[in-house]
Amino acid sequence: MKGIVINQDFDLKIEVKKDASGKITSGLFLDNIDYQRCHLITIAQKGEFKANPTLGFGIENYMRDTVITNNQKFKTELQKELKTDGITADVIVSSDNTHFNIMQKCHYVKNK
Repeated sequence: MKGIVINQDFDLKIEVKKDASGKITSGLFLDNIDYQRCHLITIAQKGEFKANPTLGFGIENYMRDTVITNNQKFKTELQKELKTDGITADVIVSSDNTHFNIMQKCHYVKNK
């Protein structure tokens, strides 16, 4: 999905472009935001997206434990939150349950 990109500090990524006379013609950086959407949903607590207050995984809640105690619940809940925003992704948890990865093949499924 193409959209407005934010930087690592969660600020808008700005790339000012000017025409021959020096006037600004564009500034916001547009690109594929699938990874960005996965990241934001993963870190957001429910209620932080004002347009969709029930969306958000809240990874911080899981990080309080040094080990993910219920591997399947973790994966299912994260996949469910991503799917709420139309994202299908595979979530893989390390064999020692201390790391996880959202497969980069994250893609947007357009609602009909």
